[in-house]
Amino acid sequence: MSLFPAYGGVSKPPPAVKETNTEETTQAAAAAAFAGESSTEGWKNNTSFAAGSQVIDDEKPGTHSSPPDSSSEEEESSREGSSPRPPEQREQREIPLRRLEFDASDGFYVDKKNNASYLTVKSLARLSRPRYIPKLRRLRDVSQPFQGLGHHRKVDWKRCRYGKRVERESKVTPEELDAVRTELNECRVLVAREPQRLEHWMRQHQLLGRNPDRANRLAVSEQQLHALKLALEQHTSNEEILQLYIETASATYPASQVALLIEQLLERNPFEYTLWTALIMATQGTMARCNANDVLRIYENSMRRMHLGHTDDSRRFDSVDTDPIMLKLFHNCALFLRQMGHSNRMFAMLKMALEMNVMGLEVDCLVAQAERERPLIDYEEVVLESGMPLPEIWTRVELLRQAYCYLPYPALATDENIDAERLVFSADVCSYVYPLKAPCNRLHLYLLIVQVTKVPVVRSHCLAERLCARIKQIGESEAVEMLLAVLADRHTYITAARHAGNFSLALLNLAREMSVTPSFMPHFLGSDLYEETVCGLLLKCSEALAHEENSRRIFILLWFRFKRLLLVIRKRMKKLNPEYLKEARQRIRQLLRQEENRQVARFFTELAMFEYEALDGDSDPAPAFNVFRHVVDWQRSTEARLAQPDLMHAYATYAEMLIARNQRQEALELLTCVCLQQHAPLSAEQAADTAAALQHSERLVQAELELLDAAPPTLALEEFFAANKLLLGLRCHCLALCLLGRATEADQLLHALLKARFGAGKVLGSERHRFLREQLLELHMVVLQVPGAVSSSSRQLVQLLERGLEEFPRNMALLGRWATVDKLPWYKQRARFIRTKGGILSVLHLVLAARCRYVLSLEQQSGGVEAEAGVGQHIPFQLAARNRVIHVFETFLPTNVQRSETEAEQYQILRRNSLYWRCYLRCLSDKYTSFDRSKEVLLTALDECPWDKALYMDGAMYVPQELGHLQDVMIEKQLRIYAMIEELDILRHS
Repeated sequence: MSLFPAYGGVSKPPPAVKETNTEETTQAAAAAAFAGESSTEGWKNNTSFAAGSQVIDDEKPGTHSSPPDSSSEEEESSREGSSPRPPEQREQREIPLRRLEFDASDGFYVDKKNNASYLTVKSLARLSRPRYIPKLRRLRDVSQPFQGLGHHRKVDWKRCRYGKRVERESKVTPEELDAVRTELNECRVLVAREPQRLEHWMRQHQLLGRNPDRANRLAVSEQQLHALKLALEQHTSNEEILQLYIETASATYPASQVALLIEQLLERNPFEYTLWTALIMATQGTMARCNANDVLRIYENSMRRMHLGHTDDSRRFDSVDTDPIMLKLFHNCALFLRQMGHSNRMFAMLKMALEMNVMGLEVDCLVAQAERERPLIDYEEVVLESGMPLPEIWTRVELLRQAYCYLPYPALATDENIDAERLVFSADVCSYVYPLKAPCNRLHLYLLIVQVTKVPVVRSHCLAERLCARIKQIGESEAVEMLLAVLADRHTYITAARHAGNFSLALLNLAREMSVTPSFMPHFLGSDLYEETVCGLLLKCSEALAHEENSRRIFILLWFRFKRLLLVIRKRMKKLNPEYLKEARQRIRQLLRQEENRQVARFFTELAMFEYEALDGDSDPAPAFNVFRHVVDWQRSTEARLAQPDLMHAYATYAEMLIARNQRQEALELLTCVCLQQHAPLSAEQAADTAAALQHSERLVQAELELLDAAPPTLALEEFFAANKLLLGLRCHCLALCLLGRATEADQLLHALLKARFGAGKVLGSERHRFLREQLLELHMVVLQVPGAVSSSSRQLVQLLERGLEEFPRNMALLGRWATVDKLPWYKQRARFIRTKGGILSVLHLVLAARCRYVLSLEQQSGGVEAEAGVGQHIPFQLAARNRVIHVFETFLPTNVQRSETEAEQYQILRRNSLYWRCYLRCLSDKYTSFDRSKEVLLTALDECPWDKALYMDGAMYVPQELGHLQDVMIEKQLRIYAMIEELDILRHS
């Protein structure tokens, strides 16, 4: 049946009473009305259309046609008056029946008559919902002042966009404008009189932003930019003025014009890292300008400028140390290549950086080997023969090749079937790598290289500031594996088993969902190949620093942590088998048999920690404890006193493991040994005289505090990884007090140190004191978690964590512990994460906190009701957890009209991180979300991060109907694509 039955010609007309006369009359009228027209079209032959047209065409001016429901006599008289007919034809005509509203030929029914019974209502129904009085539109923190019921405006798109500005401007009176003009004139006089005073320039910028002359926005911004440009002449490298200039220019002009302004500033000061990152993001962070070659050209110019140094005769920049700036640019360039998918070029660049700064070093672990990639062909054959749709085949083959083909081929490769993209020559990457001017910066370079390979190195905030500075300008790492640093470098073994287990499980599930190949996560195909690559790289870094013992030990230590992390991941994911454990132990023992590693007690402590992590449940810890006993016996025979920090670290770790297993007496004896600086075992008198041991420990701590005053304020990179004697002495002293039932004294001691000697205001000028304060906060957190330590430890722990996260927002231990605090309301826990300016780390830990609460709710529900209630009981919890996690991401978006200023500042950091958008897209990929919403979020994400390949791959998964367009954009932006869809179409049919 046609969609329009009156014109389709398919449905039959309703039957008439007298077909012959009616049809003749209708055809005659149609011929008279449409003379000269073609009669072959079906819609012109419709009977109802012809009758209506006859009436219209034959109607005289001034006459009135009768309605369709008029009587037959009026209709006949009207037709007689308009067009007379022969009398015999008028006599034979009979009145046709009225057409029915519905017959069987139409196939549908339209109700054209209203039902009178619905026009009256006998009684009013009760309200379908109660009347709520919205006093609080959103959950807020108690520390924020409440502004009344009238503060929240109606959510309307016009008022959301313009209302706030209009209301603010309408309240400004002429007297206030005069006062602003007067103050602005006075500020200009002060600027001209004292241009070296920074506060005058900042005040002038604020007053110009208030627009006292009521100019348009462009004129106001240009005035501000002119004033800031003058301020930069007096304060050349002031970070605050540079940031204001970049933000104002970005909000005023398009990205191309912003790039021109920044280039003008770089001509005057070419050694400013802030300007280089702003220039890079003006191209990399704009969808219209993002292109791999264009961005790499900027990196090439910046690295060459850092290497050449000054080029003018004034030699103004002779004193500028360009190595730190070059290291930051090198790290950002490597991240960019990794995110674009150009892993071959990235590893070639890392290889050249290692070999260029160490003579005679050959990094063969970063070169592809064909025999190690042979399983890829078998997996591809399985995918091609699976019969899946071609888009799904492309996605899987692309991820497979990305997991296996990440290393570049050697320069002398002669295979004809080789992938040309994997042939990376030295000339292709030499423009981004230059030798360092100071050899002391090699450790920094090697740590950055290891960090780019997704090894979780950073756990403390101070180390993150040294290695990953200024995340607001260039963005953070998008590798979710960085969250696993708390598993690789455990700060304590005294934790609540339930909280630690739930958090570790949630952490590994998140890492498994959001990790990107190539990766060492064991659920990926090719993870064993990447694991061997990373282990070989760590050993090569230690070999490159063979003449610097402290630096060499750092990479051996990182190798041990990496192996222990892989063990923990496999054990949690149920992928640990005896063969893998045997091979790992064999490699560790081979490393410890080397001559340079035999006498290092720290390495044997790492072996004991590896054996402890390999334990399954409540199994016998003898393998781990035997290693500790071996270290104790060996050191007792070589040294007279227990004063070496590495040996103190072994005793403290051994004692914490004993406390975790509720062997408190043995742990107290080991802690007493450290306090007395005597090797175990102690005599009966020494073990019983704990008071003397604590007094000796206090003197040891006091002596270390006195030595601290003479230490330099800047902390060397080696000291971030080395054992600190002061911290170990305090740790053993406080744990001994807790085991003796005097935990209050330990709490008071740490509280006094954090308030007086290492106060928040006193450590700002010293990186060393700031790092010690961060570690003392972690120690205080451990003391409050010792079983039976402090009666009010829960409240004190919450206060400690809030203070610690406010000062050290990127500390993994503090973030992880706050995520497991389940005695606080959710809005308080969420508010602290939002106010924590930790970037993507705080958001991901907020997601982990929501998942931990979901697991805890399920445990509480299943505790009272057993599993026979069915899976349907868990659906409300799942929906609540889903909505809570989605709301976490939507809190920071500009579409949130109730977004606070803190959330807006956080968004400026998060919007350049693809991990934020990928997590958001994954939360939306369920049956409760439409494709349109996912597509809208994907477009927003691509506009903010147009260079990230993982975002495009996730978009192909969650919005599959846009795969063709995503591939076109990937080709346009010059992202690395391993498999073309035309190639796979040929392969699957061959």
